[in-house]
Amino acid sequence: MSTLGQTTSTCPVCKAMVPTKIISERGEVAFEKFCTEHGLVRVPIRSNLNNYLAAQRYVKPAWTPQEFSGKSDVACPDGCGMCARHEQHLCMPIVEITGRCDLACPICLVDAGHTRDMTPDEFSHLLDSLIRAERQIDVLNISGGEPLLHPQLLQLIDMALNRPGIIRVSVSTNGLRLLKDAHLARELRARNVVVSLQCDGFSEHAYTRLRGRALLDEKRRILELLGELGVTTSLAMTVAASVNDDQFRPMLDYLFNHEHVVSLMLQPMAFVGRGAAVSIPKRMTLPDVVVALGAARHPSVRAEDFLPLPCSHPLCFSLAFYLMLKDGNAASVNRLIHASTMLDALANRTIFGLDADEHARLKEMIYELWSGPAGAAPDAPAVMKVLSEILRELSSNCSCFDPRKAFAQSERRMKSIFIHAFQDADTFDLARVRKCCNAYPQPDGSLIPVCVNNVLRRRNVCV
Repeated sequence: MSTLGQTTSTCPVCKAMVPTKIISERGEVAFEKFCTEHGLVRVPIRSNLNNYLAAQRYVKPAWTPQEFSGKSDVACPDGCGMCARHEQHLCMPIVEITGRCDLACPICLVDAGHTRDMTPDEFSHLLDSLIRAERQIDVLNISGGEPLLHPQLLQLIDMALNRPGIIRVSVSTNGLRLLKDAHLARELRARNVVVSLQCDGFSEHAYTRLRGRALLDEKRRILELLGELGVTTSLAMTVAASVNDDQFRPMLDYLFNHEHVVSLMLQPMAFVGRGAAVSIPKRMTLPDVVVALGAARHPSVRAEDFLPLPCSHPLCFSLAFYLMLKDGNAASVNRLIHASTMLDALANRTIFGLDADEHARLKEMIYELWSGPAGAAPDAPAVMKVLSEILRELSSNCSCFDPRKAFAQSERRMKSIFIHAFQDADTFDLARVRKCCNAYPQPDGSLIPVCVNNVLRRRNVCV
């Protein structure tokens, strides 16, 4: 056994902040933490030591918000809001507009089921606070509970889109209401909203185990509706070992075979919220998911395509981008561009090219691809043709940069796969929290990092 470092984590019993060693043994990485009340506990956090060490190389200098709303004189993370000790700005705010839900998923991170809805006035104040802190929000994610149940959902979306500083809105949903109200799906399409659809694969076992009831037929019908309407869609899959870890190939096939599906978000199950009571034989870590994606043998996807996302802590996210070719095939951008170039572009944003300076750099990247490594790609002629078209489109906007138009131009030419490892009481790491770029904005203007909120601040039971 060797000691790799130290951090602060939580006691899995009382959730007190406790000193924690980061140790390595037999090629795995674990936390060894001691609580004065509940004693010593060891928790595996990473299945591959080499992967853990390699990820640490991807730390990039952070941007800081224009305004802090937390309390820097209070011990971390109690002063979260975020405070001046936070080491990253906010890339994606997740706004929970309602606690109500039409499912009772056993693995729900947020323990949804409460009835309170955010008011338009609260939402407006929250948006004002976000713009003051960040100036520009690339993607505002509206969540819940089940956000489609909010009686004023479309009004809230319009309020967000009427602010020039908010480029795009996404809605995280189980999609069930769309089967009862197809008009709502058309309204979302008219507003160019990204529907982030909860989709755990194409096996009924996954839904009965993770969502509490059979849902596969309904999910297929929701996907068909979104496709018919051309609604920009992201698939969000919670991954649990021995439950749906056999579903990577069909999920990849669906991603690459449907133009309106632009991304796949994979979330290894975190044992938090209602999920804390769920028994799964093995914790699936981020590198486990990467290995499984490579083993799925999709012709476009390899394990080496995935790099840490440097705008967050490198242990939180991994991602891969794929350039869509005219013949329906895809070329891995991470294999075409040198890793350092890609990481510089993503240093402080999940999506690059959405301000004027970054847009200019994106044009440079595309030109470098076109004039250099793309020529040696296996699909070189097809890659070069797409890159030439993108270059022409990017250059046509140079006189008057519009981030929303830039987003729309690139969105369906590029597909992405994200892996997001949420934390729970076992894996909570204060070093990761301080670089968190995802937060839950509150009506009072504070920004609470996602895992701080999920692990330390939520109620334990539904009321």
